[in-house]
Amino acid sequence: CSTALALFRDLILYLSPVLPLTAERAAKFLNLPSLEWKDAWKHLPGGHRISAYEHLMTRIEQSTIDTMIEASKESYAGGAPVSASTQTALEKDPISPQIEYQDFAKLDLRLAEIIQAQPVEGADKLLKLRIDLGGETRTVFAGIKEAYTPEQLIGRLTIVVANLAPRKMRFGVSEGMVLAAGPGGKEIFLLKPDAGAKAGMRVK
Repeated sequence: CSTALALFRDLILYLSPVLPLTAERAAKFLNLPSLEWKDAWKHLPGGHRISAYEHLMTRIEQSTIDTMIEASKESYAGGAPVSASTQTALEKDPISPQIEYQDFAKLDLRLAEIIQAQPVEGADKLLKLRIDLGGETRTVFAGIKEAYTPEQLIGRLTIVVANLAPRKMRFGVSEGMVLAAGPGGKEIFLLKPDAGAKAGMRVK
């Protein structure tokens, strides 16, 4: 125990230039007037008594760090804190790197009518949709359960990525992707075409 205490004193001694207050509290705990470099690598004097133990520092929880970060955020103009409600859509989610037209042209975007919609057992966010692409029907799983009820979707036109490779999921195979805007959860919004558009039409 004496060796451990001496090593503790040496470690605090080496840290004292950057942690002076901690070094002072450690000296008080060790019942020493101060920590001296000349005493490094030496045992404490025989019969020396230390003070009652007290925490030198406490653990910083992640929630405390998050609060400090939020409080320190400032706008680019300087001074005013930035809140999520005052950020623009592009500040929250910047535009992705540029692509060539040929890359975009690979996407086959089509209008589709949602003819069936039902919850997926065991999934908190998914709805199972049956869509009509104007002559072909498919099953698509969409993470929009928090924003829409099945009754709100049936008969609605929306935009899907029609040439996306089928994706095997735990609940079945998804044969496309429904396009929506928003960060997710309850704040997600299906894209809706103007009146006159029909299922199967290509989106250009």
